Amino acid sequence: MDVYEIYSEKLRVMGHPVRLKIVHGLCKKECNVTKMSEILNIPQAVISRHLGLLKNAGIVQGERDGSSICYKVSDKKIMKMVEVLMEGYDE
Repeated sequence: MDVYEIYSEKLRVMGHPVRLKIVHGLCKKECNVTKMSEILNIPQAVISRHLGLLKNAGIVQGERDGSSICYKVSDKKIMKMVEVLMEGYDE
């Protein structure tokens, strides 16, 4: 796959509003599924499914923190893109 195909796939995955919200939040602060569920008012199972897609696309990664997994944005280019895209829309 060339770089265009790679980033085209990443952008496709980012095209869902919930995944965009997750990544936008993770650009600001690392977070676990429980906290994301509380903030977004979405069931943990739904958050986990979206995180799975984001992980498979190489956009986020999880690191074990005791008994939970803390997620962060792993692709700095995606982080910059989301920050520019969402500029002025911080909640």
